[in-house]
Order: sequence, then structure tokens, then C-alpha cells
Amino acid sequence: MSPTRLLPSSTVVRRWAAALGLALAATAVQAQTAGAASAYGLDLNFVDDHGTPRALAEWRGRPVVIAMAYGACRSVCSSTLRTLEAVQSAADRKGVAIDVVVVSIAPAEDTPQAWAQYRQSHHLLRPNWTFLSGRPAPTRVLARFLGVRFWNYDEHVMHDFKVLRLGPDGAIAATLEWNHRGVDALL
Repeated sequence: MSPTRLLPSSTVVRRWAAALGLALAATAVQAQTAGAASAYGLDLNFVDDHGTPRALAEWRGRPVVIAMAYGACRSVCSSTLRTLEAVQSAADRKGVAIDVVVVSIAPAEDTPQAWAQYRQSHHLLRPNWTFLSGRPAPTRVLARFLGVRFWNYDEHVMHDFKVLRLGPDGAIAATLEWNHRGVDALL
């Protein structure tokens, strides 16, 4: 009589594989952002709301206010949007030219077409505003660099409120979080 061999169920194997995949992806993100001093040095590529491929490094040398959000969000992202609009108004009053870049944390939902519709419905048509979507890996790399945490909760993506200004070299020059709401700190 041979001993019975217990094998894990296919569900358990799938869970182990998924956990291993997540761990490997997290390690790759950590390796890519470890010691990174510049968002532009990360060599990240996205697609804008016009469907045009865009490298994050295109903004090198320009004053950039950047945030991560997603179009279907009904809480944090609306606060982020209002803050970005307030930063834009303050920049206009001070005569400071800025670029506003919003990067999706839900790229499967925030397609270029969805971002274009979002811009239209929210009257965000200024040419210095850009909405980007990308693959999950570059999205995670940028989020880690910027210090923006996000996670799925039921069918909603939860995330930090954070608006940042990048210096001309792509280094983080200023950060605005929930507890610091003075938009002038970003200019």
C-alpha cells in the first residue's frame, strides 16, 4: 500500500502563484525606484488623453505639478482635482507657467478616450494639462517614486491624496498632502 500524497488544491496553487507574482512585481518596482533621484530617470512611458505615446521625461526642464488619480473616483480624486485647479489659479495670478500632469492609478479604466471625456466633462481643456495612462508596471513605479499608495477595495481604488511639484530635473521639489493644503507651497 503506497502512502497517499496530499497535493494542494488548484485554488491554493493559484493563490500561491499570485502572491509570488505580486512579491516579484513589488521587488522589481523597489529595484527600479531604489535610489532614484528623478522621475525622469525612471524612463517611464505612458499614453496621453489624445492617444499619443508620452515619455515622462518630456517634461524635463519645465515646472510640473503632478498627481495620481482616476476618473471614476468620487472622493480623493475630486479633492485632488479641486486642488490642481487651485494651484493653476494661483500660478495664473502669480504669472507662473506650470504643466499639470495627472497619471491614472487605474489604467485599465482610464483609457485615452475615457480621459478625453473626463477632461471635456470637467472643463479641463487647457493645453498645459495632460492626463496619462500606462501599463500597470510603470504606474506602480511612478506611484512608488512619488510616495502615492493605492490599493483595490471592493470595486473602488483607494489611494493617498498627494499633489507634488517636480523640479526641472524631475526630483520632488514640494509635496502637498491632506494635512497641508496651502497650494502656494507648490509654486
